[in-house]
Amino acid sequence: MVAGGAVHSLLTNHTFIMRKILLSLVGVALMSGLAAQESRVSIGLEAGLPMGDFGDFYGVGIGGTLGYEIPVGDNLGVVAQAGYLTFAGKDYDLGIVKVEGSSLGAIPIQVGAKYYFTDNQEGAYLGALTGVHLLSSEGSDGSTNFGVAPMLGFFVTENVDIAVRYQMLFDKNELTDESVTNSYLGIRAAYTFGGR
Repeated sequence: MVAGGAVHSLLTNHTFIMRKILLSLVGVALMSGLAAQESRVSIGLEAGLPMGDFGDFYGVGIGGTLGYEIPVGDNLGVVAQAGYLTFAGKDYDLGIVKVEGSSLGAIPIQVGAKYYFTDNQEGAYLGALTGVHLLSSEGSDGSTNFGVAPMLGFFVTENVDIAVRYQMLFDKNELTDESVTNSYLGIRAAYTFGGR
């Protein structure tokens, strides 16, 4: 039992260190982008609408994200995003017992690409993100889930970006040991700084 506790402690410390490293890398990338004229930095408000089984346990998520984009061609941009979302917990009934739901905190750290339909990177675009979500809720040790998200967006003005993505997070059910996909529809409205 002592060895198991030591392994758990080691894994928990490792996860904490990895989180700090990932957040530091995102911070460095965002700060270095401020000096580049062609790159863009964005700050956005985000809502997450849980889908499927995920929606049975959690309500709407609200939060914010920081983004960084580097153009790598007339129609293509490489992006990085990180932020924080809180999903409201839902109460659920297990037949004999009613369980009070707790909120879920999520730190998405993702990278990806955007393909613009115009040469000057304005208007509509398609994109995809991939990365991790660091998840934690009351009474749990937390988890790190890999995810992918196709997205569709549109620059309403030169500096206002609206995007919708279908976020899929891959996890394992602790009771059945089966793979599960938790998903939510992410809606982001962001203000961008920087050139095109």
